[in-house]
Amino acid sequence: MKKKSKKDLKVKDESRTYYVEGMSIGMCLGMSIGTVVGIFVDNVSICMCFGISIGLCIGMGVGFLIEKDK
Repeated sequence: MKKKSKKDLKVKDESRTYYVEGMSIGMCLGMSIGTVVGIFVDNVSICMCFGISIGLCIGMGVGFLIEKDK
């Protein structure tokens, strides 16, 4: 088993972001917005899928830009 050096651990600590949190919040918001739009358009299933995918993309982008405090 390869021993990790201090350099590897330092790089791992510096790259902490809110990536997963942003994706989960984006998915929830996208699904709820997609459901509401789908009710008005009378096609809930397709609008909910589009809402989830758009919410995941937006949440991933926002979560990647925000860095966690050390």
